[in-house]
Amino acid sequence: MSKLWEGAGVSNNNRKDPFFTLGRLISLIHEMPHEDRLSLLRKLEEETLMRQTSLEERRQERQRCTLAVDYTELDRIFTGYTRDISASGAFILTQRSFQVGEELYLQINFPQEQYPFKIQAEVVRTAPEGVGLKFRFKSQVQQEIITSLIRNIKEPDSIKRRGKSPSRTLSLNGSGDA
Repeated sequence: MSKLWEGAGVSNNNRKDPFFTLGRLISLIHEMPHEDRLSLLRKLEEETLMRQTSLEERRQERQRCTLAVDYTELDRIFTGYTRDISASGAFILTQRSFQVGEELYLQINFPQEQYPFKIQAEVVRTAPEGVGLKFRFKSQVQQEIITSLIRNIKEPDSIKRRGKSPSRTLSLNGSGDA
């Protein structure tokens, strides 16, 4: 990117000037073909929507924990792991690539439960290490169940004694198993 600036004869002082930067952007966009402008506009709108959605959806407190999650995409089953979870969604660590808006069917394996919790979710954010999902509740009961399961996530006794931050390592059964 700095080569672009240098090629345009831009000094370090001009790079720091927000009005210069805006003017340079407008100039570059003006020189683009119409199709490229539309593509850029779609990307910017999508990114803005993702940021707004992420901020709005994070009203629920997130619990950092590792849970096995089976998810279905186009009749194929994959396994991933949560980085964190809340009553409104989860972040799943996965190497698979997804698009914002894709629907997935999840089975979240809570260790203290005999059966996995099943729920539909929508991809609301993508990142190199995984995807942010928003749960799609079919009923108030389903929402209350996930809220209760998450509330039962407990800090391991061994971490309490060592005085470490509970947000870093959590278990679901209080035994210290993550």
